[in-house]
Amino acid sequence: MGLVRRGINLDNKKFFEHFKELNFRILISIFIVSIFFTIVYINYGSIYEILTSPLLNAGYSTDDLVAFTIYEGFQVKVLNTFFVSIALSLPIIIFIIGYFFKPAFEKLTHKLFILYLIVFISLFYLGIFSAYKTLPIGIDFLLSFNESNFILRTQNYFQLISRISILFGISFQTPLVIYFLIKRGIISRNIFTDNRKEIFVAVLIFSAIITPTGDPVTLFIFTIPLYMLIELVLYLSKNN
Repeated sequence: MGLVRRGINLDNKKFFEHFKELNFRILISIFIVSIFFTIVYINYGSIYEILTSPLLNAGYSTDDLVAFTIYEGFQVKVLNTFFVSIALSLPIIIFIIGYFFKPAFEKLTHKLFILYLIVFISLFYLGIFSAYKTLPIGIDFLLSFNESNFILRTQNYFQLISRISILFGISFQTPLVIYFLIKRGIISRNIFTDNRKEIFVAVLIFSAIITPTGDPVTLFIFTIPLYMLIELVLYLSKNN
């Protein structure tokens, strides 16, 4: 009984130690985001120009953006600052939080684990970049349906920008997940190599759901890079 109780106490001690370490890492991450938030807020003018450039590239003006409430401008500014702060501080946060889960991946070497984190960050930024480049086409396509004068609400515009960017960033993690599952032996590589046409159609359907519009240009701008990344993953999994 004494050994059992001692084992339970040791397990509880380890749990609280891990929980304490996780809390510490989260607090450090919040502090880092706060630093970036302050920097972005001070330089919000430049950030605003970057966020509104898809609208300008679509042939519209920032004068088309309208606030409906007296506090909407402040609310949008804070949310935009927070979103950009998270995006900029992501590499640091990933390494801080990621190392907490490192013991769970016993078979991964230190270098390979760092490589996974770097690829994860790179794919996320690649997704955001793709969203940033396709948004002008999507915005122009959506607004072209208005046959009369319309009101483009500031809050709705920036929500579209942030949501599409996040969706693209997350979606571009698909090749990394596939590579990890293949290397761990959870799924077979042959499932993808023997069904390339079906995989391409699946990516195309997925892209149609994710992209803000249904126009062919936006659809293929998203589909082709994502499918090529999957092909790259299949090639790397064969040679490693």
